[in-house]
Amino acid sequence: MALITMFLVLSMGPAALGERYFEQSGRGWFWYEPFPAQGEKTRRGVRKDRRLTVKRIRERGEKLFETALLSPTKENVKAYMEHQKRVLERSEEFARVWKRVLWESPALDSTVDNPVSAAGAEISKNIRKTARDEVIGRISRVGKLVFFFRSDCPFCRGQAEVIKTLERRHGIGVLAASLDGRGLHPLYPHFVNGAAQAARLGVRQVPALFLFVPSRAKIARIGTGYLTLGEIRQRLHVVGEEVLGTGREEDKGLFLLGGEGK
Repeated sequence: MALITMFLVLSMGPAALGERYFEQSGRGWFWYEPFPAQGEKTRRGVRKDRRLTVKRIRERGEKLFETALLSPTKENVKAYMEHQKRVLERSEEFARVWKRVLWESPALDSTVDNPVSAAGAEISKNIRKTARDEVIGRISRVGKLVFFFRSDCPFCRGQAEVIKTLERRHGIGVLAASLDGRGLHPLYPHFVNGAAQAARLGVRQVPALFLFVPSRAKIARIGTGYLTLGEIRQRLHVVGEEVLGTGREEDKGLFLLGGEGK
């Protein structure tokens, strides 16, 4: 009986005697076996934490992929596919809980203020347009645009057409400031010499557009280079709120007073 017991103990091998499976290289593809969920005893009897982590999941996936790629047997590929399936299941569960949290936490849900549906997006667009036009309307009553240009600049000519459209639609005044002593015919044949003011504001490239509010003694850069009508309107909305004192504090500093624009 003693001989039989000794034979069984020896035949159990290192795994049964407490050796960790990933130290048993002689067993072949030993990483097919699942990782222990809690912990396991080392050879010295000290329990080592083996809790599941994102890092261990990623490392395990990389190892399985490498093995399947270099040795694409059915067993290796299946092991990798099974691992990917488990990861996908965890991801789907995470996504499901994420949605529930969003539904229950309006402050975290950006779609509350910015709906993604066609009807909701249209309403949101109209609200933004109304707010933008209101600010531009205030600008047209208390301020005007300063348009720096050169007569030989093709981008300035294109910008002049856009600014003229803005002027006609919103009634905002425009001060054409030439840097070479010539006007932009036929849209802005009348101009002021803007070389000195451009130097003070750091204007080195044209076209350049500024918002000037005399009553507040403020001048703010709208932009440098060719801008579309939509871009000018959007920037006037942001800069106008700041200059007129109706903007949010976090909007401060988005546009420079003087200095070269970006």
